[in-house]
Parts: sequence; structure tokens; C-alpha cells
Amino acid sequence: MRTEGPVARCEDVVKVFRTASGRVHALRGVTAVFPRGGIAAVVGPSGSGKSSLLRLLAGMDVPTSGSVVVEGRPLERASARARRRLRHGDVGYVFQRPSDNLVPHLTVAEHVARVAGGNDVAQILDALGIGDRADHLPVQLSGGEQQRAAFAQALAGGAGVVISDEPTAELDDVSGRAVLAAIRAMRQRGVTFILATHDPAVAQIADLTIRLDHGEVADPRRPASQAMSVVSPTHAPPDGDPRVRLRDLVKTYRRADEVVHAVDGVSFDVSGGELVGLVGRSGSGKTTLLSIVAAWERPDGGSVEREGVRTDGPPRWQEVAVVPQNLGLMDELTIRENVAHPATLEGSAGDHAERVDVLLDALGLSALAHRRPSETSVGEQQRAAVARALLLRPSILVADEPTCHQDRGWTERVLAAIRETCDTGTSCIMATHDASARPYLDRTLEMHDGRIAATTA
Repeated sequence: MRTEGPVARCEDVVKVFRTASGRVHALRGVTAVFPRGGIAAVVGPSGSGKSSLLRLLAGMDVPTSGSVVVEGRPLERASARARRRLRHGDVGYVFQRPSDNLVPHLTVAEHVARVAGGNDVAQILDALGIGDRADHLPVQLSGGEQQRAAFAQALAGGAGVVISDEPTAELDDVSGRAVLAAIRAMRQRGVTFILATHDPAVAQIADLTIRLDHGEVADPRRPASQAMSVVSPTHAPPDGDPRVRLRDLVKTYRRADEVVHAVDGVSFDVSGGELVGLVGRSGSGKTTLLSIVAAWERPDGGSVEREGVRTDGPPRWQEVAVVPQNLGLMDELTIRENVAHPATLEGSAGDHAERVDVLLDALGLSALAHRRPSETSVGEQQRAAVARALLLRPSILVADEPTCHQDRGWTERVLAAIRETCDTGTSCIMATHDASARPYLDRTLEMHDGRIAATTA
């Protein structure tokens, strides 16, 4: 049911989560109006309440107090069934983690077709640049491709309101522009978008920007609170001694009758203390290559030599540490316990307690140390995964998009922490779409169709 006037409004909304570790005040008296047929950007640091506000607007949760009205329907007292009807009819929602939007056994085309009605499935997929992935399952897609498939599904359902949490966070610039072009085109057809984002390109196309800070709507005249800038123009040079040697790596996957060359003849070295950036479009092979370096996957051809890493079993954390895109935190442990986990496995937690404190402080997690991961934002969880990987100053660090859920200030803090660890001798290969990472890198390798297409010092 669509009404006249604003598509949604919030009045003095408070959201408090009661958890095993206490009460978390996610929203504190938020009042906002969302115009019909426009693009609204909800911005603010990680943990500022953006995702909590979007979940209320999508009827996925109810406020502790205050009023939330979407398409004329008050949601604060609505039943779970009524809120589900809202999402099945008027509101499409895209989760922050791409894989959470998709069913593992359905292809991209099947996801879109089941909600598309009379809409042209091929046209929607082509507009988002994934027409050639129509017959692929989610597991056969990169993180960026999964995100675009989730967006296609939301757009195809014909909802008048699309709510999306960080729609471009895991996308390269080209893929991100395709998503933004689709958003602008759908807005011309009357669709309203409410987008939580750290991406300046998303905020630039917005008709309305709402900035949250510590759960409150921030005064636009007040500077946004964010992490202190810590960019350093200089860093220790690599020691020149190769720590990782990749030679003619090949990794292929079979999809029905198709053979996909995810990694195709890749060779390079990484020295001790060197931070190498791996860039390229989503689906270019970056994550597969990182998985091979981390010994999570075996290549079909070629070789990987890892200095200082045992060969009689999976690497230990002090040998090869990984920051995966899915983060891999354990929700039965607190944030502090997750960060300390590599040392706990080695029986040396007491020896590394001070290092845990240093990393928690450097990455803005000290006040959250007692919480479970599910009680924190995705950005905060990502910083915890980075801290865990850095704890033992590993011989080799593999990081897959470690800043994709961070605002500018926290991005710099994460990159500075990684750089500091490299300067003590760690060799790092980091996949990234983030241009702000360039000052921290010693070298950049560009991947295209599984190959190294270019190298930049």
C-alpha cells in the first residue's frame, strides 16, 4: 500500500539491545523524514547506528520507543507477520554481507526471476554488469558479484522502497558505478532508496543525507567524529629477501561445461616487510589467489614457497594470518577473546595481553572488548578481524578487502596498523578496491582475468 507524502518517517526513535554483556544503545532519539522518489544516504562512523536504523525502516526490528512509519504503516506496534508483508510487497532490503541475501542452490537468474513478475530479468542483470553470471550459483561469484546479484533481486521485485546497507562496500569502482547507475535509473521510475554508506560516490548522488553519530542525528554544522588521521608518508623499506615466492600459479574451476581460469600463470615474490596491494575488478581472481597464498586452496599448477612456514600441516597464526572477507569471528567469544584467539591456541595468551590491549586501542575496540561480535557493527567486526590477524606479527599476512566496511578515518587506522606490522618484518598481500591505500603500499599488482596485468611501484 503506497501513500502520498514521505515514504517513511521516524520520530524520537530509541533502540536498545539487551545482550549477555549488557545494554547497547544503538539509537538515541532519532527523528528523520525520507521523501518519496528520492535517494537518502545515511552516513556516519562504524557503530553509529546506521544498520539499526535501516532494520527498523525495513520492519526487521521494532524500536524500543518512538515511532516508525513506512508507507503509512506504523511499525512500532506491528506484528512480525505484518512487517513481513511490508517486506514482501513495498520494501526490498539488501543485507550488508552479500552472501546473506542469496540462497546457495539458486542461480543468479533464478533469484531474480522468482521476484521479477513482469520485469525483464536479463535487462536488470545486464544493467548491473552481471548478465554473464546469470546461470551461476552464489558460491561461484566473487563478493562484489554477489552484492550486485542481491541488488538485482531487490530491484526486480518491484518494491517502491529499496533499503540497502553499504551497497558498494565490496565493489570495485567500475562495478560500483554500475550499481549507482541502476539506482539513478530506478529513481526515475519512482523508486525510493535509503542507503547506509561510507562511500562518497553514494552520498554524492543522494538527495538527502542523514548523518548519525553515536546513535543520534548529528548537527550538520558539527564536524563528524571519526578516527584521527595517521597517514605517514614514509615507512621502512622491504628487506629485499623474498618471503613468499609464487611461480606460474594456475587455478581453474569447472562450471557445467565451462572452465573458469580464476588464476592463470601468476608469478611474483613478496619480500620481508613488503606490503603488496592486489587490485582489479570483482571476479578478477584476487580472492582465489589470496586463498592459495594462505594455503586454504591448492593450485592446479605452479608452486608457492612460504619462508618460515611448516609444510606438515595447516599454517599456524604466527606463520600465515588471514583477514577474510567473511571475517570469521566466533560469536561465542567476546571481541577481546576473538582478538586474543591466536595466542590462546598457542598457549601464550598471557604473554600477548599487552599487545591485545594495544591493538584494541589502536582500532577503536577497547570500549567494545566485552561484547560479542553480533553486538557490534560489521565495521567494528572487521577491525577485530584485522587485530586478530596482526596479534602475533605473522611471517605472512593475507588480507582480503580489510577496509571495505570502514569510513575514511577508520580506514587510515586499519591501514596504519597493517603498515606498522609490515615494518616489523611481516610480508603482506592485500586485496583492495580502496584508492586511499596507495600511500601505504610498496607495490601494486593489477589482476585481470586471473593474470597480473600491470605492476606499479
